[in-house]
Amino acid sequence: MVRKVVIIDDEPWTRGVVMKLAQWNRLGLEVVGEAADGETGLELIRKVLPDIVITDVRMPRISGIELVQALRAEGFQMPILIISGYDDFAYVRSALKLGVTDYLLKPIKALELNQQLQRCADILNREETARPRAVIEAGLFADGWEKDYYDIRNKLETALKVGNGGIIRRQMARLYEIVREQEGEQPPTAVMVGIYYAMLFTLQKYIDSAGLRREDVFGVKGPTFVFSRDNTLKQLIDFIQERYCDTMRCIEKQQRNRLDIEAVCRYIRTQYDQGITLEQTADEFHVTKEYLSKAFKADRNEGFTEYVTSLRMKRAYELIVEFDAPLKDVGAMVGYFDLAHFYKTFKKHFGKTPGEVRESLKKDNTTTP
Repeated sequence: MVRKVVIIDDEPWTRGVVMKLAQWNRLGLEVVGEAADGETGLELIRKVLPDIVITDVRMPRISGIELVQALRAEGFQMPILIISGYDDFAYVRSALKLGVTDYLLKPIKALELNQQLQRCADILNREETARPRAVIEAGLFADGWEKDYYDIRNKLETALKVGNGGIIRRQMARLYEIVREQEGEQPPTAVMVGIYYAMLFTLQKYIDSAGLRREDVFGVKGPTFVFSRDNTLKQLIDFIQERYCDTMRCIEKQQRNRLDIEAVCRYIRTQYDQGITLEQTADEFHVTKEYLSKAFKADRNEGFTEYVTSLRMKRAYELIVEFDAPLKDVGAMVGYFDLAHFYKTFKKHFGKTPGEVRESLKKDNTTTP
């Protein structure tokens, strides 16, 4: 079971040190959110319901002590680690009286940090206190944009599956406009947090279904957006959009690395006379038809359909010229089951109908394509 951690500190450097020094995987922990002040941090905690909180003592708007007071008053009993400077001991004593798990002195040391995180994990394992699950989307739709939200989410899921970055950008722009119209350019923190984690949940669900590790997509630090009162809606949507595009690029790289286009061509050469399709070939190689189409063209400088058509036309010409095959049967012999369509394609390819090619043979047996 992976435990959720929230980090709250107004110094980016301190948050970065905690992220870098903690042995998250070994401890079974995952950072699910960061905030740059106590007030925003409190909203973040209410929304994502973390198992462990790491917070600085001195922060804008709400101090670490006031944050702990508010959490305990609201019934939150999760382990809390306080980050403190040497001159903050009076604050630390106050925090300890409020029931924080322990405190870390700056500069933070890896050994101490991981020991305290292990202690928090041990406390949780012993207590296994029933905690309510975070309902990320709750309260987002008070102004009636629920239908739009779910439509956007569904289109984003589809865009990820087919590898369409254009759809991702358009739907993110649509999300931005809808939320801005309802909530303004700086929505309440609860709304910002709700949108972020709802979109992130959709993304992570897709990453897991694709068989990727999240760190392969986002790196060790993860896709953490740092919440603060200064955040704008555009900053949030841009951040989410980039994470979706990161994922799409990672999927494309994975598929490109595992797809052998030469093997695809060999398969086509054995199947083109059976009415082969892009979808059928994609299924054979366990990739999406959109990805196969894109990868094939990038490798061969011609599209899948063009390649198949050229094979069929070459073989059709051979059957007419070298084997004197009945014209009415040639189309089906190269994978065309509509005779009119075969004739039209043949004439477009060679500039002559099959009958005209046959007639020309009677005049000149040396005719070549």
